[in-house]
Amino acid sequence: MTNKKKYVCTIGNFDGVHLGHQKLIDVVREVAKKNRLQTLIYTFDKVAKLYKNYIYSLKTKLQILKNSQVDKICVLKFDNICHLPPTEFFEKFIVNKNISVIITGKDFRFGKNAKGDTGLLCNLARQKDIVVFILEDFCVKIGENLYSVSSSLIRDKILNCKFNEVEVLLNRPYYISGRKTSGLGLAKKLGFPTINFLPEENLLVPRGVVVGFCKIRNKIYPSVANFGFKPTLEEVEKFVVEIHVIGKKVFVNDGEDVFFRPIKKIRDEQKFVSLEDLRNQVKKDIYIAKKILKMGEKYAK
Repeated sequence: MTNKKKYVCTIGNFDGVHLGHQKLIDVVREVAKKNRLQTLIYTFDKVAKLYKNYIYSLKTKLQILKNSQVDKICVLKFDNICHLPPTEFFEKFIVNKNISVIITGKDFRFGKNAKGDTGLLCNLARQKDIVVFILEDFCVKIGENLYSVSSSLIRDKILNCKFNEVEVLLNRPYYISGRKTSGLGLAKKLGFPTINFLPEENLLVPRGVVVGFCKIRNKIYPSVANFGFKPTLEEVEKFVVEIHVIGKKVFVNDGEDVFFRPIKKIRDEQKFVSLEDLRNQVKKDIYIAKKILKMGEKYAK
């Protein structure tokens, strides 16, 4: 390897920064250490096909990547690079950036319309004396099932409210990030004050009534949340998330960061004939939530 070339890099969206991503980054660090090179991660600010389907916001993704002990993280603006043919992308971000080694997964695609694959990557790299390692998918067993870890699998698990499996695949607690927003105060009149929660833009979220933990100012509170449209209370339907903190009053300013860790879905959202019926159901939801969270004290981290 020439002295000019100084980076071992990997490229990807890294949505979720899941177990597969973590193992890939481990290999990047190992190769860099062995060859006395620096580590570089290329990621993207967005990907068009994932509109409203991200596991994490860009901010959260970067926070996790920064904790992965790499030397440099470069965020490529999708709108600025989506038009680049694969050869031009390779020249601009690999050849011109002193890359010695590229490490990626077997499904890696690059360039305009994702026309570049690992075969083309290897051919282009060979011409420039750049080493390429293509890693197989990382698999994990959950119960009796063996899964190839991927962001799309995790999104499917979120939609199906398999939150325990989501956390296994992510290798960390799964929090939905957002901010407190103002509401109409109708839940408070029912006797169950809620935090109106606005998830960060374009995040994938579950639907229904979900038991979990709310994190505010780094404090954890047992909670139950409704992800839906408030069909009983609202004349005009709009998607909202309302979090009721169980057994404690918590004041949260509008715009303040709020994080919700879903543990278990207990029912679908439904429309009630009267507010009294709704009030009685919320009481039942809180009772069920208390039983679940007492059994799941290990989750309160």
